[in-house]
Amino acid sequence: MSHFYKYNAGNPKFLEEIRTPAQAKKNKGVMPSVTTVLSVIKDPFLNDIYQPKEITRLAREHPNLGWGSIKDLTYGLRKHPTSAKMIPSSEFGTAVHKRIEDHVLADVNSKRTDPELNTWDDWAMPFVQWYRKEGVEPIAAEYMIGNPRIKIVGSVDFIGRDRGGEVFLADYKCRSNCKGKAKVYDKDLYQLAIEAWMLKEATNPALDYIPGCISVCIDSDTCQHFHKVWSPEEILHGIEVAKLCSKIYWKTRMLNKNDIHKKK
Repeated sequence: MSHFYKYNAGNPKFLEEIRTPAQAKKNKGVMPSVTTVLSVIKDPFLNDIYQPKEITRLAREHPNLGWGSIKDLTYGLRKHPTSAKMIPSSEFGTAVHKRIEDHVLADVNSKRTDPELNTWDDWAMPFVQWYRKEGVEPIAAEYMIGNPRIKIVGSVDFIGRDRGGEVFLADYKCRSNCKGKAKVYDKDLYQLAIEAWMLKEATNPALDYIPGCISVCIDSDTCQHFHKVWSPEEILHGIEVAKLCSKIYWKTRMLNKNDIHKKK
């Protein structure tokens, strides 16, 4: 599903009522999310083979479900840790994200006492324990960042400062069958890289470097965490790709025909 935000002079606001480019074009100052613009990139296997096959199979198995529910099921189900009910993987991931956020914000606000024990701590705490052990100073969680030049908005899972004083970003992904290593994809890089670039551009006084990027792969089956630290070269590549995706998205979906003719 596409997500849109009001840039709001650098204080982005999520617009729940706007779900399509057609709706967004009717409202001034609305920008698509990072993940929305990255959707212009299609994976030959995932998008053209796996998803169509899964959607067809699931629609036959669940004829009473709407298309939105069927789409959620294509990404698999996870067992809820207390009820044992099978829930969509997106719902599972959201709960883990929220639990990490609870712990990070407690640290940011200097409440060193952890929140009460929670069902989701088995999946959340490895990251919290990691950054505490590494001497990382947490700065923000679920931080909204946008840029008026490339006209997109992103939500950063975690911003921290390492022992050396440098800022970095981390993004959590809950995935199954990790096989003892970080299960990451190119879009994970593109998302983090462009958010790092936007953070650099928005920081005052300006950073003289692009923040580092870490993808945190959380194995939903074992609760283990695996980190992928993206190299400076990979980050620069990711920034370039994301900027190109934004240009394509705006050219093809966000501009009215009259606007295109005026630019010519």
